[in-house]
Amino acid sequence: MSTNLLHNAIVHNLPEGGTIRVMTESDSATATLSIENTGPSIAPETLATLTEPFQRGAGRVRTDDAGVGLGLAIVKTIVDAHDGTLSLTAGVAGGLRVGVRLHAAPAQAPTISPSK
Repeated sequence: MSTNLLHNAIVHNLPEGGTIRVMTESDSATATLSIENTGPSIAPETLATLTEPFQRGAGRVRTDDAGVGLGLAIVKTIVDAHDGTLSLTAGVAGGLRVGVRLHAAPAQAPTISPSK
């Protein structure tokens, strides 16, 4: 999931001077990963389709990439399988912020070995 998000942030970033920001946050109930880039502007109608299979945003910078538009669809499937939430937000000046929030793993009770 994180590899797909980072790959998309690179491939869809500005060709020169682009930046990528990775942020994590956690508490006792959730873990959040946010990745944003400074890529081209994204139209609202395009933003709404980016998690659908075989959809690719405009402005692909790396033309040597053989991607077919499955990255965010795979991320959505992973997030859904873990009952998490996925958010896509277009930046005002361009780029995309993708947020993933997953439930934190429950604390493991100590394992006690039976006595022999």
